[in-house]
Amino acid sequence: MLICYTPKRFNASSLAIIETANTIIEDYRAQGLALTLRQLYYRFVAAAAIENSEKSYKRIGSIINDGRLAGLLSWEAIEDRGRQLHAPASWGGPDEILYSAARSYARDRWEGQEYRVEVWVEKQALEAIIGQAADARGCPHFACKGYTSQSEMWRAARRLLGTETKGKSPSSSISGTTTRVAWI
Repeated sequence: MLICYTPKRFNASSLAIIETANTIIEDYRAQGLALTLRQLYYRFVAAAAIENSEKSYKRIGSIINDGRLAGLLSWEAIEDRGRQLHAPASWGGPDEILYSAARSYARDRWEGQEYRVEVWVEKQALEAIIGQAADARGCPHFACKGYTSQSEMWRAARRLLGTETKGKSPSSSISGTTTRVAWI
């Protein structure tokens, strides 16, 4: 959605960045993906269009912000996955909750399998891309955001121990258990 809140004149280099950003955004949209500002920035870095520095990141962020305010970039094209409103679920009536429950019903694809797989990715910027493939296979996934929190490691250990007691092979080493680990 393009909405002009603040008309602004851009120099040629800023307009080129906005045009390139729109091309990258459309490429991601065609794949059913949304971008974060950091992902967009790294696409510029990977194309050697800018240097990888804090100064460049701030410049791209400023141009993207101004481009959105000027109505040259879609407000829906870039998402902030770290700051989201959490609201309780609600439905208009019993029929809506039943429809919602029916749509979300799924069997555990890993039941009866020798291994139970989880996909962990270091960068949150890659979560949507990895998640698309993992979701299609019924595979749990999450982003470590540069490092894995102690809380999440504890929850993972509890999951894997629970899996182990159900006769499954855990996907990491817990309490000296010898297991197979695959790093991709």
